[in-house]
Amino acid sequence: MNMQVACVASAQDLREIHDELDDLARMPGAASGIVQHPDWALFELESRGPAASLHLLVVRDEDGHLTGYAPLIAEKQHARLTVAGRHLPLYHGRVLRLLGEGVVAMPEHRDAVEKAVVDALRRDRHAHVLRIDESKLPNTFAQAMGEGRGRFRTVHANLLDQINWVIDAQPTVHAYLATLGSRRRSDLARRLKNMYSKLGDTARMRVFETPEEIGEYCALLNDVYARTWHAKERPLDWQLLPRMRLFHALARAHRVIGHVLMVGDRPIAYVHGYRLGNRYQFDDIGYDEAYTAMGVGSSLVFQTIQDIVARFPDEPLDFGYGDNVYKRVFSNRDVPCGSLYLVRGVVPMLRFQVVGPVRWLYRKVRKMVKKDVGKAVPA
Repeated sequence: MNMQVACVASAQDLREIHDELDDLARMPGAASGIVQHPDWALFELESRGPAASLHLLVVRDEDGHLTGYAPLIAEKQHARLTVAGRHLPLYHGRVLRLLGEGVVAMPEHRDAVEKAVVDALRRDRHAHVLRIDESKLPNTFAQAMGEGRGRFRTVHANLLDQINWVIDAQPTVHAYLATLGSRRRSDLARRLKNMYSKLGDTARMRVFETPEEIGEYCALLNDVYARTWHAKERPLDWQLLPRMRLFHALARAHRVIGHVLMVGDRPIAYVHGYRLGNRYQFDDIGYDEAYTAMGVGSSLVFQTIQDIVARFPDEPLDFGYGDNVYKRVFSNRDVPCGSLYLVRGVVPMLRFQVVGPVRWLYRKVRKMVKKDVGKAVPA
């Protein structure tokens, strides 16, 4: 199949083909996540302003029909490696940040679309560093970029191995609960019941998913987020206008779902997620620190899972990047994942070549420390 690749470089041009991209992104198996939806690319451009520009590679067949695309954002980045709480500077310059894991395409067209995009990027003399924020491993796009003339070298940005936890598609809530085993199932049910008992009669879970509810939803998220443990480390304004516009657009297409645990009019925990291509993605989870002892966070996650499985049977639930205890408890499958840089050119290669030795040394020292700690523990 003869593929033609064009670069869309403006928000206005993206809006003109928005519906075409949307039709493809919502198909099962086409996109790796909500960040590959065209509305998310528009949000990135609006929220980052002049610091970011669009680099959307659109692939069409010889008849002009859309077969796939690769959503990239061009921006200046300060690439750093965090070691023992300190930031080791690696690279400062232009980076093409890929939204998602690879190309957006139907499974039967993915190889052809991936090849077309890879060839276009390898021919681009201005493309020296690409960033993939979150990806299951191995990443076929990165592997393809590492072959042939003008190839890129893959650099793992994480010092330690990362895990992506998944709940495989379940036909019913009962079937999901059965995967947990009787002991874990009983413990989770008891914790959920006890939580509501302690919170009182005004405690309830609310679900937000319509455009009309987005204003209230974002206000509640800002309220509870300010009382979470990670608010200081990662400040986030849920009522930022570009973010609210994104949620409105996604809600119109039934692609954003928010679960909030309320005590009266007070939000104390939330689970924010998206549904695209018959797949639900957990995006952010938080809770008021004052209610930590009651386990409101994990209990709301458990209730959310049951709600999603009941409403959307036979669809997987993806916890995404990162390892947490509650993800291990609720999931039934794990996949290796990580963040990647794809690098070529003399200066970028020199800058990023330090990552390999530092990664090796860090893992070795960590292993030695664990071994010594184990020896120090009395039998």
